[in-house]
Amino acid sequence: MASSLNEEFTDLNSAFEKEEVPKSISLRDRVFVPKKLPDDFLRVITNQNVQTNQDYTLARQLQNELNRQMESPVLYEQNADLIRGRLQIDFVEAKLNKNYGLTRMDPYVRFKLGNRVLETPTSYNGSKNPIWKKKFILNLPPDVDSLNIEIYDEKSFTEDEMIAFVKYPLQSKLFDGVFIDEWIPLSGRLGEQKEGYINIHLLFTPIDQIRPKPIIMQNRMIPNTSDINNQFIQPGIIDLPQELIATSKTYNEDLSSLKEMFPSFDDDVIKSVYESSGHVKETAIDALIQMTC
Repeated sequence: MASSLNEEFTDLNSAFEKEEVPKSISLRDRVFVPKKLPDDFLRVITNQNVQTNQDYTLARQLQNELNRQMESPVLYEQNADLIRGRLQIDFVEAKLNKNYGLTRMDPYVRFKLGNRVLETPTSYNGSKNPIWKKKFILNLPPDVDSLNIEIYDEKSFTEDEMIAFVKYPLQSKLFDGVFIDEWIPLSGRLGEQKEGYINIHLLFTPIDQIRPKPIIMQNRMIPNTSDINNQFIQPGIIDLPQELIATSKTYNEDLSSLKEMFPSFDDDVIKSVYESSGHVKETAIDALIQMTC
């Protein structure tokens, strides 16, 4: 009996000795590696790339919309019935007669044109002599003939306090193309037209002078910043060198002016619209106004 058991153990030991058990397994054998990796494997997708693609798509959609309006006189006539023209409003500064509160006031302007209510940036510590120098360009509906202006003192812990107001009628000479630079008397707690004055500039452009022009936009590919060796060249298309555009004084001045006119838009969007407009400032203004409607 004992001899038979010894023979069985001997057979098991020889079987284990014959089986080759690897002492270690390589890292490649333990990790699954697909045969074909996607093109963007391990590529860092930055917010700048995403934003650039979005801006280019937006500019392309805007180009198509403006070209469609240009090709459709009926649609243009319908839009012409909805607006009287384009009104440029500059809130320059104010001379107030009283500083309300124990500290210097932080005034800002809130104004209403038709159904739109907009505000200027706050003139911090402006007190009785706030300066804004803020420009707005808006579509003027045909039934709007006045501009409601209110000046508020911005508060940190309580509601902002209105310190002056005026309802300014749009003068007939404005619609004749006359540039208006006027100091308007303000009313408030001190009495009617006793709170001081606000200086505004107004310029009106009729609808027949702001008809959008078609935009010819080159087909281009968005550069891939992850591969600096990629060259995106479309046959038959010659782009101006970016160095020449970037150093152009007019280019930079137009961009700065557009950013002041449309502070609610991102800089990249304004730049894309300006470039897709063929670097024509007036065309870019029309396009951005269309986007705000």
